[in-house]
Parts: sequence; C-alpha cells; structure tokens
Amino acid sequence: MMSVSATADIEELKKLVYHPSSAVILKVLENKNLTDDLVLIIANRRNVEPKILETIYNDLRWRENYKILYSLCKNPKTPQKISVSILRLLRVIDLADITRNKQIPINVRMKAELYISEKIMTLPLGIKIAIARRASSNVLIKLIEDGVKEVVSICLDSPYLEEGEICKIISSKKTTPHVIRQIAIHPKWSCRYNIQWQLILNNYTPLSIVVNFLKNIRTSDLKELYYLSGLPLSTRPFIYRELLDRGEEILSTKVD
Repeated sequence: MMSVSATADIEELKKLVYHPSSAVILKVLENKNLTDDLVLIIANRRNVEPKILETIYNDLRWRENYKILYSLCKNPKTPQKISVSILRLLRVIDLADITRNKQIPINVRMKAELYISEKIMTLPLGIKIAIARRASSNVLIKLIEDGVKEVVSICLDSPYLEEGEICKIISSKKTTPHVIRQIAIHPKWSCRYNIQWQLILNNYTPLSIVVNFLKNIRTSDLKELYYLSGLPLSTRPFIYRELLDRGEEILSTKVD
C-alpha cells in the first residue's frame, strides 16, 4: 500500500485520501499526481494527525492555494502556530467566521478577533455589515464602538450578544450618543430591566425614554437611583415624581 500510494494515479488517489493510516497519507502527499482538490479533502479531515496537516502547510506546492490554507486554519487538528501564521493571509470575512467557530482553539479565535479589530476603522461599509452578521461578540462590540449606524443595528440584532455585554457598552465612555439611542429603542434590549437601569444612568438616553423606563423600575431601586451621584440631573425630578405617584416619601438627603 505504501509504494502504491506514492505512484497511484488520480482514480486511486481519490480513494487513498480517505485512508485511515497516517503513513499512507504521508506517502499520498508525495505523489506527483496529487491535485489541489484531493489535498483539500485531506486538509478538511478531522481524523488525521497534526503532522499530516503540517506536511501540507510546509509543501510549497500548496502555499498559494487559499482554500487549502483556509481549511488548514479551520481544522482543530492543525498545530496552533500554523493556524495563527495563516490568519494574516485570510480575508477579513473568513476571519469573522473563524471567530465564531467553537471547534477552533480559543487562542486562534482570539488572534482572529485581534486582526479584525485592527482593521475595523478602515473597512468599507459593506464589509463591516458582512462581519456584523458573522463575527463573535468581541468583534461585534468593536463594531458597535466604531459607531456606524447601519452596522450597529445589525450588531444589536445578533443572537451572539448578551445582556451583560450591552450593559458594558452603555456604561463605556467610548460609546457614542447615537448608539445609546439605538439601544434605548431596540425591541429586544430596551425591555430588559438591567439595561433600562444602565440607560437611565446614561446622559445620552433621551429623557422621554427615561421617563417611560422609570415606570418599570422597582420602588426600592428607584430610591437607590434617586440618590446616586452619577444620575443625570435632569432625571432626578422625574424619579421624585414617580415615587410620589406611588405614595412614597423622599428624604431630602444630600446626594454625594
């Protein structure tokens, strides 16, 4: 089988690329009749040893084949140092897909997130929109910080963003006023209690929206909000009125 692997023709190679033996596959990779498509099959296999994938990467015949390199990068069996070295060669859209692929080692995914983050400011709008539909939550947060309205809208609709991350975005000084307004009217996020709390504390949340949120806040939390030093000055009278409407008394305690 070993000698056959090294000299097999195309039809024989089509079967041999699925062979379970690493020794056979290594011989197949030496075969001069081996085509890019057949190497791609091996690169996509999840049941081969890392040394086989490393052999493919080190072979100059396949170094310019984007599909093979991308498949190697996505294969969890590929040595991480190789996957990371391939990342810089990949299109940003493919990097976005890698960030969300939980089969890929986290170190590789984090590196892909970093490479995307470095490019976000200079990317065309269409690419940013495409990334917003495909990337991990860490990349989505960077896109939201970038503040492009159309992109932010898609990011906020993503099922990969969690409530805690939205709260951090609201409290971040990097977040622009129009992003705060987009969150404040978003059908999914604007009805969450903790997010309403954070929006009430944010100076950029429209006052008319804040007043509506106050109706949903528990009385004990309203009292806490009233005395918070970080509360926007324009909001305090409306909390006072809401508490009075609930029959609650407000102590004239100094706000620190």
